[in-house]
Amino acid sequence: MRLNLILFFVLIIFALALVNVEHQYRNHYSKWDIENKLTIDLKDEKTKLQIEESDKSGNDRVNELAQKKLNMSLPDSKNQRTLR
Repeated sequence: MRLNLILFFVLIIFALALVNVEHQYRNHYSKWDIENKLTIDLKDEKTKLQIEESDKSGNDRVNELAQKKLNMSLPDSKNQRTLR
């Protein structure tokens, strides 16, 4: 009788421990999933920013800035010299 009572309490303790472990697992998995989604969003944003940066540094952008902000223009054919 005494052994059965001890085994019953051990069974209850292990059952509670199992429930606790499953709860912790679900919490950690949920946090991991949220972080994983955030990582994917940040990678997408990084890609968009890299594309935007490459667009801004393109030749057309440089020509536009040179002509509008710096008042630069291409030289006439009379003023061009070819070096050999």
